[in-house]
Amino acid sequence: MQSPERPAPYADIRMGEAEFRELADNAPVMIWRSRPDKLCDWFNKPWEDFVGRSQEQLFGYGWAEDVHPDDFDRCVATYTAAFDARERFTMPYRLRRRDGVYRWFLDNGAPFYRNGEFAGYFGSCVDITEQRELEDHQRVLLAELNHRVKNNLQLILSFLQLSKARAHGDEARELLQAAISRIQGVGAVQDQLHRNTGGQVDLGSYLPTLARTVLDAEGRTDMTLVAQTQSVAVSFQMASDLGLIVNELITNIVKHGGGDRVQLEVGRDEDGRARLVVRDSGAGFAPALLNEPAPGGGLRGLGLVSALAGRCGAQLIRENRDGACMTLRFTPDLERN
Repeated sequence: MQSPERPAPYADIRMGEAEFRELADNAPVMIWRSRPDKLCDWFNKPWEDFVGRSQEQLFGYGWAEDVHPDDFDRCVATYTAAFDARERFTMPYRLRRRDGVYRWFLDNGAPFYRNGEFAGYFGSCVDITEQRELEDHQRVLLAELNHRVKNNLQLILSFLQLSKARAHGDEARELLQAAISRIQGVGAVQDQLHRNTGGQVDLGSYLPTLARTVLDAEGRTDMTLVAQTQSVAVSFQMASDLGLIVNELITNIVKHGGGDRVQLEVGRDEDGRARLVVRDSGAGFAPALLNEPAPGGGLRGLGLVSALAGRCGAQLIRENRDGACMTLRFTPDLERN
């Protein structure tokens, strides 16, 4: 029995192109292709339908005419830089629909090669307008919440400051001042967390900024802050607890003569656990404090530090290392099973 005749190689290629175009033109995303000279030479049907223009009108840099004017320079610069480096890129921008309405898209591009030679870029765009609108709405709500929290904290501070002015006795005034400092610390933590719009907080950038804010609030702009940090991602809740701990420790350093230098470390130990260290340049802990099983008693605020550390599941180590040193070792809650 004779085997069926195979189609000519050219027919194979044509069939491959036809199948590809059928797939691309029915894909739920907008797809583009560019040549090695950066000029685009093909767009799928969903792209043509969205902008209401022909392939010929989109060729070269014609596609960029539909990009929102406020996004144009950034869009072209990102595309050009990635192209020259032969790197993948991801960028959001607004694209004009055929009825003149702009929609947000996330464009992902990647280089492709033929026979080992760079041949250009393929890219795909996904409509993310609803996602962007939801994020904008959430930002408005968070800003309003932050504003209300700040107002409430300021009201509480005003009451406490008024009570302190009317208080009789040094102990009462000292207790009220401690409460004021803690409320100010809560406000600083709240303000720094509000700047993080993602679902997590990087302690490596968050805690040094918070520490400097606390020192400034305590009137110690002359105090040197040395920060050595690595990226450690945690949830908002853990970031809040650790921020309050840093606030308590730095406030204690200022109040109890911890020298003119604060060292803050955020990093990883060899076992993968995270490490937070706050160290001053003062005389260090008294022997009686070092011998206590857990922080508390001797320095006001260390009991709160212990409670917050327990909530974080952190091991708390107190020692003298050229000054008083507090170390917390913990597993970031985003990494727990």
